[in-house]
Amino acid sequence: MLDLEASGICGTDVHFHDGTLALDPGCIIGHEFVGRVRALGEGVTGDGLGQTLAVGDCCIACIALPCGTCFCCRQGETASCLSFGVTNAAPAAAPPHFHGGYAELLAQPAATLVRVPADVSVAAVAAFACAGPTCIRAFAFAGDLRGDELVVVQGTGPVGLFAVAWAAARGCRVVAIGSGNSPRRLQMAARLGATLVLDYRSVPAAQRQEQVRELAADLGRGNGADVVFEATGAPGALPEGLELLRTLGTYIVPGQYSSSGAVAIRPELITFKALRIIGSGQYKLGDIGTYLAFLRQSADLQQDLAACVTHRYPLAQVNQALADVAAGTCVKAVFVP
Repeated sequence: MLDLEASGICGTDVHFHDGTLALDPGCIIGHEFVGRVRALGEGVTGDGLGQTLAVGDCCIACIALPCGTCFCCRQGETASCLSFGVTNAAPAAAPPHFHGGYAELLAQPAATLVRVPADVSVAAVAAFACAGPTCIRAFAFAGDLRGDELVVVQGTGPVGLFAVAWAAARGCRVVAIGSGNSPRRLQMAARLGATLVLDYRSVPAAQRQEQVRELAADLGRGNGADVVFEATGAPGALPEGLELLRTLGTYIVPGQYSSSGAVAIRPELITFKALRIIGSGQYKLGDIGTYLAFLRQSADLQQDLAACVTHRYPLAQVNQALADVAAGTCVKAVFVP
């Protein structure tokens, strides 16, 4: 059993709230729970990564339950399990009742917990408890990054902001494209390492493409970005993402997490530019460990990441919190005790 420290509000939760994603009645949503161990089950001494676990330890709770037996799991690709389960699927009426992250208590299998190092800021952890591992897995599927690459990140929500920080920390030149309706997000993108931040509402698509191509030419990277990372959740980002890539570039698409409609793309761009398109929708438990190790190794960055938590709410204000997140008012919002 875990006591709440901070539970993040994800864009996916907004999709559940507005009906874009289906949810069984009676379930408690929330999948970014960071909490402190109140009690351990009999015989439990370690977390899901084999680290010792004791009462009082801070942990990230991972809701993913890969089956372990399907074709993908047998290949070690548990992030693409064909029979995924989640720990918050049971209704609140079912014992032990505390299944979801929008709560002050969470009952969670120890095998799905990852202990947070004592020298890592809880605020930094909570800011990207889902977005961080999501980005790490997506970049890993694509072969990760090299320090000389030009990376364009579409979107400056939590997933996009962590992608900026991850790419910048690897020595990449980063361009972030976001919305001027959320100026603090654009400011945080620059703070986290983007050397060029473009407001898609005021900088037309043709001009954005030209600026990326000019930067690529200046860097000797060819005719566009090496990598474009889609983190908007808006289907309309995809056609532009293909245009922004250089020949032999890679498009990483972890952001399309709900059915938001179709778009027209130019498939010949994929052919003649020999593009790679990589999708990623979930992460492995080990990616949480990688995320926490990154935070621990980036002590100076922790303060900037923690600063992305701009809104804190008691659970009683859940409707206001979801409305603020849906409106883009927050950089990152969390529930706190």
